[in-house]
Amino acid sequence: MSSTLWSARWAGPSMIERGKAQEISVSIELSGSAAAVTSATFSLYQADGTILIDAIAASVVAGTVTGAIAAIDTAGKTLGKAWLVRFDVTIGGKVYTLYNDAVLALARIYAPIGQTDLVARHSDVAALVSASKGNLQDYIDSAWTELLGRLYADSVPYWQIRTPSALREWMFARSFALIFRDYATLLDPGDRYMEHADRYELQADKAYDKIRSRIDIGEDNILEADAKPISPIIMLTSGPRRYR
Repeated sequence: MSSTLWSARWAGPSMIERGKAQEISVSIELSGSAAAVTSATFSLYQADGTILIDAIAASVVAGTVTGAIAAIDTAGKTLGKAWLVRFDVTIGGKVYTLYNDAVLALARIYAPIGQTDLVARHSDVAALVSASKGNLQDYIDSAWTELLGRLYADSVPYWQIRTPSALREWMFARSFALIFRDYATLLDPGDRYMEHADRYELQADKAYDKIRSRIDIGEDNILEADAKPISPIIMLTSGPRRYR
């Protein structure tokens, strides 16, 4: 067994949309350099452990391995968590097995803000973008990945959320916290950018506790009558009970 500690850069559970052709990817690197992957296979397991896709060839581009799922593969399958993704990759003549848990869902959820929204709310960021980088998408992506990871860790089935705008305030606050923390380090250490970052981090903590959304529990396009707060979702999805 190799002692090389590769980074397999999973951003969260692998989201799979039922009945759609799609791809699942993971980037592998070490010390900032892409792994020289010579071959790779992709497998997909259902929640009961049954193998659905068995070691098909995966594509490899600059250390990123990608497995393909055909629409027919998941058509009619039971929605839910506890699916499993597996890549077996060969690097330097050694085989490494990379697992990630997955969710079979009716649809993905997407970030409800963009750079246009950030600039509209806080004009300072427009000047910051032009000073060092082309856009703010990295910060939005980082905040979004962090939010989904937090929701998943809190047992919130975020793929059932049908009011994505309910996540806007947290996304605004966390994106600004990341932006101003970064620019405080680069341009203005210990001054107003750091103060902005601290303030927005506090706002993000408060915004998370106030998130309310309509939920499609059965993923059948039938919504709960009322928007539900995150805290009851955590409580009720951790056991056999459900919203009624």
